[in-house]
Amino acid sequence: MSVIRSTWTTTPIDVTLPYNAAVWVGAGQMPLTVGSMLVKNDNKFAYMALDLTGDTGNSPGTSDYFWLTFDVDRNRSITRNVDVNYGTYPTLPIKIGKQFYLGPNTWTGLQAGPSLAIANQLFGPTPASATPHRIWLLRIPLAEISVTLGSTLVDIPFGLRVASSTPAFTVDTPANFSADFSHLNDLIFALGPDDPFGGLAGVTMGGVGNIPATTIDAGGRATTAASYVPFVQAAAFSGVLNILGNNVTMQSLWTAGARKYRILHREGSSGAFADFRQTWSNYHWVGSTYVLESFGPDASDMYTLPNPADDYSIQKLLLQWNTLGAVNDLHQFQVEFFNAAGVPVASPAQTLTLLIDNAAPNLQILAISYKGAAVTPCQIVNVAAPPAPVVIQIEAFDSPGDLYTYDLTAYYGQNQSVPINSAGYPGGDWQGTASLSISAPLTFPPTTCAYEFRLSAYKRVTNGYGYIGYWQFSDYVTLSKS
Repeated sequence: MSVIRSTWTTTPIDVTLPYNAAVWVGAGQMPLTVGSMLVKNDNKFAYMALDLTGDTGNSPGTSDYFWLTFDVDRNRSITRNVDVNYGTYPTLPIKIGKQFYLGPNTWTGLQAGPSLAIANQLFGPTPASATPHRIWLLRIPLAEISVTLGSTLVDIPFGLRVASSTPAFTVDTPANFSADFSHLNDLIFALGPDDPFGGLAGVTMGGVGNIPATTIDAGGRATTAASYVPFVQAAAFSGVLNILGNNVTMQSLWTAGARKYRILHREGSSGAFADFRQTWSNYHWVGSTYVLESFGPDASDMYTLPNPADDYSIQKLLLQWNTLGAVNDLHQFQVEFFNAAGVPVASPAQTLTLLIDNAAPNLQILAISYKGAAVTPCQIVNVAAPPAPVVIQIEAFDSPGDLYTYDLTAYYGQNQSVPINSAGYPGGDWQGTASLSISAPLTFPPTTCAYEFRLSAYKRVTNGYGYIGYWQFSDYVTLSKS
């Protein structure tokens, strides 16, 4: 089993272009007996270069190929119709295909469904060898392998086969991976750029997750540009929050002798600050593996300042705060730094203000009616001519004004649905609706079936990596169409 650590690319890599060595500088690398594998990623795709210096024959057609297997549910065993194998179609032109595992060395057919995966077959020199050789450039959508980047270490077990007809070889890494997932390699994804804030960092506390402190207003809400990742609008904060240090400031403080720091906190925007105590863990890359390290305050309420040059899965982490149980209100933070003897080290003044909102919205289907008659859950209703709409009365209301979207959909049959109503954030403080009667289209229902009326909603709350929190409410009725 091998481990490969992907590195972040701030610019998406176009794998349909010829091999460009500059694009792959700094990529994570895993040696193969016939070359090497290079990996980078952003928040949407994994980009891979299979630099096969041992394949010096420019074999025609499809006789050169690869397999790339992912243990999608990460249980190190084959899960039917879940774990996936990417490879090339056995026909020209070269394009990538996807199939699901049914068991050891057994798969579904190639899937006809859409995929954003791309494979590009090349032949030529690279910095690894001036002798022309086979190169594969791949793009794998993270969503297809259930990878979501956020605040914690993300890895996925994988296996790789590369094959050639001239010279003839088939190399599996690890051996026999398509029959046994217990020894798959590990691909560890980069969670973000070294400077996630793109020059918008706060002077000491750079930001929360990937949200820069300079985009958080005095009311504790974050708003980022539409082109920024993540894009949030007047968002409050919730969940587990990573408060990260400013890269430049952390290095300057370390050089000045800072080895400890204290977190100060107050609820609201007035009153005295008090020492804040919290514990968390962070993965530290040591040698060739990640080691989980624990952090917490000492008897003087001081935390150890990690060397900013060291490699952690969450870089420059000053505080990981689980807001569960925190009062839904403004919370303000400051940081003080000290040397190893506890003597203060001067640092730029900064107060970080965060609005915490952990409250769920009021979400329910208040009533369903047909031709003026109330329809109760599980009732069987005959929808007869002349046509009349099914009327659904809903509540999708958020008292703090942090609603983002709500959606009413009728689900039926085998994964079929009819959209009935939806609304999205219009700006300002949006509470949604306390009571709204919605008439379904006259063409509804499309057929006789049991229907789930599902009302769902998201709030404009973020953990620093995107909107979080999903709520839903359902009623079930059977509609008989005659």
